[in-house]
Amino acid sequence: MGPKMALTIRDGTPQDAKQAHALMQALSVYEEAEADFRIDAAAFEEAAFSTPPKLGFMVAELDGGIVGVATYMRRFHIWSNSTIFLLDDLFVSPSSRGLGIGGKLLQALGTKAKAENAAIKWEVIAGNEDAIRFYKRIGARVTAKGICWWMPENMAG
Repeated sequence: MGPKMALTIRDGTPQDAKQAHALMQALSVYEEAEADFRIDAAAFEEAAFSTPPKLGFMVAELDGGIVGVATYMRRFHIWSNSTIFLLDDLFVSPSSRGLGIGGKLLQALGTKAKAENAAIKWEVIAGNEDAIRFYKRIGARVTAKGICWWMPENMAG
């Protein structure tokens, strides 16, 4: 990054919710999954700031604009008998890629999880070799497990 670029990684605020939602919507387009993206900006903000919150999010702010987002949930993990963080989305706007922003978002979430002695679990598209190499480099274990979605409209009864 040049000397004029100021990057801040921080917890998202209600004022950031609309921009964070727009980045997540851009991710759905990138992943060709727009039909699956059903949350609107108001519902996203409500989920993030309800009591208790249904999700958390961190943002990457570059020169005053939100250019990256990481969304996560805390949940109990039976096998480890502990709370874990589930990273749901990690996305950096295409115009801001190549600056290490995604890695910095992930490291900041790691700092937050480590403070709670919690692991982080997430999914990666099997063919995303760049991401898989990066995850392995930071010490994550990548497994070849498939993901199944059984949608209510496809269930009997």
